[in-house]
Amino acid sequence: VNSVAFSPDSQRIVSGNQKGMVQLWDCTSGEELLIMKGHTDRIRSLAYSPCGNHIASAGDDKTVLLWDSETGLCVFFFEGHTDLVMSVRFSPDGRQLVSGSEDGTIRFWDSETGEPGVVLNPSLEDIYCLAYSADGRWIASGHGGGNVWLWDMVSSRPGPVLQGHTEKVTGITFSPNGQLIVTSSWDRGVQLWDVSTGDLTSRFDGHSMIASDIDVAFSPDGLTIASGSGDRTVRLWEVNSSRSKIALQDQIDNALWAAYSPDGLSIATGYRDGSVRLWDRGTGAIGPALEGHSSQVRILAYSVCGHWMASSDNDGNVRLWDLHDTEQQYVLVENGTGYSKRISGLKFSPTGHQLAVCSEEGTVWLFDPRTRGLLTSKKLMEARILALDYSPNGQQLALGTLCSIALWDLRS
Repeated sequence: VNSVAFSPDSQRIVSGNQKGMVQLWDCTSGEELLIMKGHTDRIRSLAYSPCGNHIASAGDDKTVLLWDSETGLCVFFFEGHTDLVMSVRFSPDGRQLVSGSEDGTIRFWDSETGEPGVVLNPSLEDIYCLAYSADGRWIASGHGGGNVWLWDMVSSRPGPVLQGHTEKVTGITFSPNGQLIVTSSWDRGVQLWDVSTGDLTSRFDGHSMIASDIDVAFSPDGLTIASGSGDRTVRLWEVNSSRSKIALQDQIDNALWAAYSPDGLSIATGYRDGSVRLWDRGTGAIGPALEGHSSQVRILAYSVCGHWMASSDNDGNVRLWDLHDTEQQYVLVENGTGYSKRISGLKFSPTGHQLAVCSEEGTVWLFDPRTRGLLTSKKLMEARILALDYSPNGQQLALGTLCSIALWDLRS
C-alpha cells in the first residue's frame, strides 16, 4: 500500500497499492466496498474530493483517474503526463484537479467535465515536490535544478521563480499564514522566501551532509523552522531574526527522532543511548532528560493535550511519561513478554484518551494513559504492521502492512 486517504466524513478509507489497484473500505465494518481497476502500475497519490463524491488517483503509469466513490466507476481518464505522476490534489472548491509529474509539468483538469485545463510547464527539470498554501491561492513546485516556482491560482498566472538553491529541491512548506515559504535542498541549505514578492529573506546554513531525506517544517505558530538531514541533526531557525539556536544544534547531533509538542513551545528528541531530552524552542535551552530506556530510542509521540509522551526503544519497550512531572514514568510494554521486539508505531487518539501501540509481528495494544491500564491487546494479523493511525473521529484504527490495510472498529 503506497497511499491512503479518509473520506471527508471519516466513514470510508481508500487505498492504492503497487499493482495499480484502488480499493475502498468501510471504516465501521472493515468491509471492502469497491475495487477500482484502471491503473497499470504503482499508485503514487490519492485524494478525496471535498464533497466526498469522487476519488482521484495518480501513479507510475503516467495517468490520473477520477472515480465515482459510490459506484467505483471511472468517470474520467486523464492522459497527458509523459512520466511518473507523483501527486494529485483537488482544489478547495473541488472543481479542479491538479497533478505534478516527473515530466516537469503541472496539469489541471476539470473534475466536472473532464476537460484538460492549464498546463504549467516551468522548463526547470523534473518536479520533485509540490505544496499548496492554506488558502489555496498558491502552488509551489520544487525542481531538480534547485529552482522553486510559485503559481498564482487566482489569476492562473505564473508567479516568481525562487532562485537560490544549486541542487535538487527536496522540501517545500508554506507558513501557517501563507506569507512565507521555506525550502530545503541537496545543497544543504534552508531558505526562507516572501511569497508576495519572491524575495529570498533568509538563508540558513549548517547542515553538513547532502541527504535525500532533508526536509523542513514550520512550528505551529510560524515563528520557528525545523530542518532535518542525513547528517543526523535537527536544526532550529528563528524566522524573524534569522538566528539559529546553536546550543540546540550542537547538542542534538546524535538525535535519531524529534517531535514538536502540540503547542509548539518545546521539542523532544530521542538518542542512541536511550535518553529522551526536552528542549525549549524559544531559547534552545535543554530541559529535563527522561532516563529509563537502555537502548536506542526509535519513536516518540505526544498526546494532543501535551500532558503525555510515549517512547519506544530497540529492545521493544514502551514507556509513558508524565510531562507535568517528568519523574513519573511507566513501562507499558516490556521486552520479554513473548512479543516481537520491534515496536513499529505509537499513536495517541484525537481525544488523548487512548494510546495505540503496534509491533511488526502483528500485535496491537490499547492503553488508557490516565490510568496506565491496558484496555486490550490483540494479535490482529500475521503480516508485519508497519504503520498505524486513528481516523479523525477516533473510532477506527487503520493498520498498514506492506500490501494491505486492516481497519479496527474501536467501538466494538
